[in-house]
Amino acid sequence: MAVTRLVGECEKGTCATLYRVAETGDLLVQGYDVEDAEAMVGVEIPAGESVVRIPAGIIERYAHEHLAR
Repeated sequence: MAVTRLVGECEKGTCATLYRVAETGDLLVQGYDVEDAEAMVGVEIPAGESVVRIPAGIIERYAHEHLAR
């Protein structure tokens, strides 16, 4: 699976980042573990899925730079 980095919280390094899968166009999100158990109360996560936290600015920046045309 080939992925392309779209936008991240930092320009270099390993931080929250949004990627696109070349073959499918799907998005991959690298984020932070959700360590606040109370935040996840009532959230059901099926096997094979996970939840990560990312700064809202990543999505806002991607939308501004790539979708606002």
